[in-house]
Amino acid sequence: MRRQPMHDLNQIKAPVAALVDDFHSQFTSILATKSEWLKEAIEHLSASTGKQVRPILTALIAGLLRGDVPPQRSIDAAVLLELIHTATLIHDDVIDEAKTRRGRPTLGVLFDNRVAVLMGDFILSSALVGAIALADLRIMGIVSAIGRELTEGEIRQFETAEGVILDEATYYDIIFQKTAVLFRSCAEVAAITVEASAADYDRAARIGAALGMAFQIRDDIFDYHRSDVGKPTGNDIREGKITLPLLHVLTELQKVGKAAPYLQLLEEKPIAEESIERLTTLAHEGGGMDYAWQRLYHYIDEAKTLLLSFPESVYRSSLIDLADYIAERTI
Repeated sequence: MRRQPMHDLNQIKAPVAALVDDFHSQFTSILATKSEWLKEAIEHLSASTGKQVRPILTALIAGLLRGDVPPQRSIDAAVLLELIHTATLIHDDVIDEAKTRRGRPTLGVLFDNRVAVLMGDFILSSALVGAIALADLRIMGIVSAIGRELTEGEIRQFETAEGVILDEATYYDIIFQKTAVLFRSCAEVAAITVEASAADYDRAARIGAALGMAFQIRDDIFDYHRSDVGKPTGNDIREGKITLPLLHVLTELQKVGKAAPYLQLLEEKPIAEESIERLTTLAHEGGGMDYAWQRLYHYIDEAKTLLLSFPESVYRSSLIDLADYIAERTI
């Protein structure tokens, strides 16, 4: 497992800081509303939009392809994708009955789940309205398709959890739909907004997809941490979701007929805390964590190789650092 020094996200975004720093105002502007509850929710969401990895990615890709400061349209399009992502997170929190996200109360706690669902719908609709305003059918198509992909990915993950399906190819396909497709879309809209060539569009899309795969695997690794990482751990196992660290070990055990006792634990409804601890220990001691790190760096290396095919620039350097940041982030 390779561990790189943690990169400073402020330094990474420096070449596009002016655009990215405008993200919050763009985010709130497109969500203008007459509802006091919605205004309160939007303020709450705007204050907890995370580290803005996807808007940073969009702006840097646009700069890389343009060879200069990206246009405002690039961040405008990035905001739409982030709105779609935000809406799906709100709905996920309702489904999971989550009380917190990034250490802050969910909208279901601040209001109730009925209102939270409607707020998610409002944000989703606002993204579609914003896509129309950009007047580009390609961007409209990407924004419209994102919600479908993310939703189908989540449903497929529930299906594999319910059936206790052990298949690594299916796992990669699901995390592509759940996460990597959003990163790929960021790169695609960046390419569209700078009128990149077809070849550059394709390379950018592959970079985005690879970084998205790495991002989700890193999230899945977090779930097996025993120390505080700023988010609940063990939740995937608690919900019966078999992510890569545990999936790899169970697949290897299944080959030699030794997986059955552990699969029985995953069939518990609900899964006992002792069973979660046992499965977490299995992932650590059975080599699952090391394997997940190997696969994560496979995608990081893929993204870096593609980036190095572009001419040297501050945008390329920042994107390479962003790849390292995605791998080594602590939350």
